[in-house]
Amino acid sequence: MKDGVKMIGVLIGIVILAIIVYLGVLAYQQRVRKQVAALTTKKESMMTIPLADEIKLVGEMSLTGHSLENYEDLQADYTDIKENRFERIDQQLSQLTDDSRGINLPQLRQSLNKVTQLVDETDELIQSVQADLANLQEVDKQHRQAVHELEQKYQGLRKTLLAKNFAFGPSIDQLEERLSQLEDDFDTFTQLTKEGDHERAADVLEQLKEDTSILDDLIADIPPLYRDLTVTYPDQVKELKSGYQQLSDQHYHFGEMNLPDLIQKIEGRINENLATLKDLRPEDAQVVNDRIANQIDQVYDLMQTELDAKAPVTANLDGVAKFIAHAQNQSHTLLNELDRLGQNYTLDHQELETARELNEQIRTIDGIYQADVQAIADKQATYSQILEHQEHQNKDLTQIEEQQGQILKSVAGLVDEERQARETLQQFDFNLHSLRRQVENLNLPGIPQTYLDYFFVVRDEVAQLATDMDQPQIDMERITKQLLIIQTDLDTLKEKTEDLIDSSQLAEQLLQYANRYQVSHEDVATASKKASQLFEKDFQYAQALETIATVLDEVEPGSYKRLEDAYYNRKGTQKPEKKPAE
Repeated sequence: MKDGVKMIGVLIGIVILAIIVYLGVLAYQQRVRKQVAALTTKKESMMTIPLADEIKLVGEMSLTGHSLENYEDLQADYTDIKENRFERIDQQLSQLTDDSRGINLPQLRQSLNKVTQLVDETDELIQSVQADLANLQEVDKQHRQAVHELEQKYQGLRKTLLAKNFAFGPSIDQLEERLSQLEDDFDTFTQLTKEGDHERAADVLEQLKEDTSILDDLIADIPPLYRDLTVTYPDQVKELKSGYQQLSDQHYHFGEMNLPDLIQKIEGRINENLATLKDLRPEDAQVVNDRIANQIDQVYDLMQTELDAKAPVTANLDGVAKFIAHAQNQSHTLLNELDRLGQNYTLDHQELETARELNEQIRTIDGIYQADVQAIADKQATYSQILEHQEHQNKDLTQIEEQQGQILKSVAGLVDEERQARETLQQFDFNLHSLRRQVENLNLPGIPQTYLDYFFVVRDEVAQLATDMDQPQIDMERITKQLLIIQTDLDTLKEKTEDLIDSSQLAEQLLQYANRYQVSHEDVATASKKASQLFEKDFQYAQALETIATVLDEVEPGSYKRLEDAYYNRKGTQKPEKKPAE
C-alpha cells in the first residue's frame, strides 16, 4: 500500500515538471518570435533609407582620383547590402520563424544571435556608407564654395593692384607676378574641383589659401610704408633742410652734431628701404621706417633744443656775470684776510690752500663764461651748450661761496681767541703767584719736594704758553690745547696747596695740644717726637698730622675730630673730601 502511494507521488512530480518545461519552451518560443518581428521591422526601416538616390547623386559629381575610389568602394558596399545582406537577413529570419516552433532551444538561441549580428552589422554599414556619401557631397560643396570665395578674393586683389598700382611703388612688379602665380594655382584648383578629384584639390586649396593670405597682407602693408618713404619722410626731410638753412642764416650752431650729414644719411636710408620694399619684405621695411622716423625726430629735437636755449641763455648772461663777480670779490676778500691772519696765526686746516683752489675754480668758470660771451658776439654760439655751462656755473658758484663762507667762519674768531688766551694766561700767572704767596706766608721749615716738582711743572707750562703766545705766528689750535691742560694742572695744584696748608696747620696745632700728655703718656711723647721729626726735618706734614692724630685719639677719643672741625670753622671752609687713590 505504501509503495503504491509513493509511486503515485513520483508520477505527479514528473507531470508537474513536464508542464513547467513545456510552459518554459512556449515562453521562449514566443520571445524569439517577438525578436524576429523586431529584427524584421528594423530591416524594413533600413530598406527605406534612400541610399540608391544618394549613390546616384554622388555618381553624377564626376569624381576622379582618390575621391572616385572612395565612391566605388561605397557603391560596392551598397550593392552588397542590397543584393546580399538583405536577402540573407530575410532567409535567416524565415528560418528562425520556422525553428521557433520546435524545441531545440540551443540551436534556436544560436540562430537568433547570428541573425541579430547580421542585422546590426548591416545597419552600421548603411550608416557608414550614408555618412561617407554625405562627406563627399560636403567636400564637393566646400570646394565649390572655396572656388567662389577665392575667385572673389582674387578678383578683389587684382582690382586693387590694377586700380591702385601707384600706391605700391617698386613692389608692383613682384606683386603682379605673385598674382599671376595665384591665378594659375586657382585655375588648377578649379579644374580639380570640377573633375571631382577632391583629395588633390584639398592640397592645392591649402597652399592657395596661404598664398592668397600672404598676398592680401602684402597689399595691405606695403602702401602705408611706401607712402611714408615717398611722401611723409621726404616732406619732413625737406622741412628739416629748410629749417636748418633758416637757423644757419640766424647763426645757430649745433656743436659737434653735423645736421646736413645726418639729413643726408636719412635720405640714403629712405632710398635703401625702397629697395627692401621692392623685394616684398614689409616687416624689414617697417623696422627701417621706424628707425628713419626716430632719426628725423632726433634732428627736429636738436634744432628745437637750440631754439629753446637761446632765450634763457640771453636772460642768464647778466646774472651769471654778477654771480662770478661776487664770487671773485669774496675770494679776494678771503685771500687777503687769510694772508693777514697767516702773518699772525698758524692756519692748520689748509684754509689758504683751499681758498686758492676755490679762486682757481672761479677763474676757470669765468674763462668759460668769457668764451661763451665771445662765441655769442662772434655768432658762433651753440646755445644748448652755453645753457648747460650756465646751469653748472650757478651750481658750482653756489658751492664755492658756501665753502668760502665756511673758511671765513672758521678763521673769524682767531683774534678773539687770542685775546681770550692772553687774558687766561695772565690769570694763570696771577694764580701761580697767589699760590706761591700762600705757601710762603706759612713760614714752614721747608716745602715737600713732590709739591715743588708739581709747582714747577705748572710754572713751566705757563711759561711755555707765554713763549708760544709771543711767536710771530700763533698756532691757536695748539694754544687752545695748552690752555685746557694748564687749567686742569692748575686746579690740581690748587688742591695740593690747600692740602699742604691744612695738613701743616693742623699738624702744628695737634703737636701743641699733645704737650699736655707727654709726661703722663709715654706713647704720646714718642709719637710727638716722631711727628716733630717729620714736620721739622722731612717736611712731611700730612704724615706728621696722621702720626700725632692717631695717638691723641687713643688717649682722648674724638679729640682730633674736635680740633679739626674747629680749624675749618675758623678757616671758613668745609673739610675737603678725600679723592680715592688712583
